Amino acid sequence: MPRVSSRSVSIADVAAAAGVSATTVSHVISGRRPVGEQTAAGVRAAMRELGYVPNHVAQSLRRGHSRTIGLLVPDIANPYFAELARGAEDAAEARGLSLLLCNTAFDAAREERYLDVLRAGRVDGMLYAAGAPPRTERLAELARTFQLVIVDEELEGVAASSVVSDNARGGRLAGEHLRALGHRDVLVLEGPRELRSARDRGAGFAAAFAGCEARLTHVAGDYRADRTAAAVAQALAARRGGAPPFTAVFAANDVVALAAIEALAVAGLRVPQDVSVVGYDDTVLAGLVRPALTTVRQPVQRMGWIAAERLAAALAGEDGSELSRVVLDVELVARQSSGPATGPTTKGASR
Repeated sequence: MPRVSSRSVSIADVAAAAGVSATTVSHVISGRRPVGEQTAAGVRAAMRELGYVPNHVAQSLRRGHSRTIGLLVPDIANPYFAELARGAEDAAEARGLSLLLCNTAFDAAREERYLDVLRAGRVDGMLYAAGAPPRTERLAELARTFQLVIVDEELEGVAASSVVSDNARGGRLAGEHLRALGHRDVLVLEGPRELRSARDRGAGFAAAFAGCEARLTHVAGDYRADRTAAAVAQALAARRGGAPPFTAVFAANDVVALAAIEALAVAGLRVPQDVSVVGYDDTVLAGLVRPALTTVRQPVQRMGWIAAERLAAALAGEDGSELSRVVLDVELVARQSSGPATGPTTKGASR
C-alpha cells in the first residue's frame, strides 16, 4: 500500500486505500453507526499504514461537545492534589472522557485565565478545587450556564454540586488525639481562613479541648513551607531556656506538618520527644518520612473519583437537575510523630 504524507492524509485517502466509502470511514472513526468487523478492521489497518490521525477537535466542534472535562487545582506539587487528580482521571477514563489539568498555584490571576481558557476551549464541564481566595463570584456566574462540580471545598453562593470530606470531624480527631496524650499547649498552623475547610478544621480542633484548661495558639497560613518555618520560629521565640512554649503542633496539611518538623529540627527540638506534630491529609509522604507522620486521612482519590463521576453523570443527563452534596468520612492515623506530652507546660493543666 503506497504511503501518503501524514500532513496530506484525508478520510478520502483512507477510504481509497481500504476500498470503502468516505462515509464508512467516518462511521468507523466516530463509532456512531455499526460497521462490519471485517470492514472496520480494514479501515483501521489503512489508517495505520497511511499514518492518518483523526481530528477530534474538529469532530467535537461538529458534535457540540468535546468529551473532555477540566480540573483546576491550586498546587499540583502537593501530593494531595496529585492523588485527587488521579482519582478524577480514573473516573473520567472509565466514562470515556479526557481530563485537562490546570494548576493555579494559588494565584488568582492565573486561576482567572484558566477559567477563561477552559470555558472558551469548549470543555464540557469542570471540576474545581479552590485556591485562596476562591473565585466565588466568577464561579457562581459560571455555574448558571456550565456544568460545574466543586471538590475538596465548599463555596457559599455557588449553585453547584460538591464533594468534600468532614473537616470539622478531622480537626476534632486530631485534637482528641493530642488531648489524650496530655497536650495542653498547642501551636495550630491553620490554612487560609478564606477557605471553609481551614476554618472547620481549626474549629473542630478547638472543640476537642472544650472543658479543659488548654492554650491553643492559632496562626493563619497559606500552605507555604517557607512561611510555616517562619511561623514556627516566631512561636519558638517565646521559649524560656530549653523548653518550647508548646508541646505539640497541629498543621493544616501534611506539607505544613513536614515543614514544621524541619523548623523544629533546626531549632534543636526532637519530634516527638520534645514536640509532637500532627498533620492532615495522609498523603503518600506521611508514611515515608522519619518519624512517620501522625495525620488525619482523607479519602482523596475517592473524592476525586466521585466528583468526576458526578460531573460525567450530569453531562449525560443521568442526575436530573438536582444539586448534590457528598461528605466523606475521615480517620486519624497515629504514627511516630506524636507522643505523650512532656515538660513544664503540662503540669496541672488537665481538668
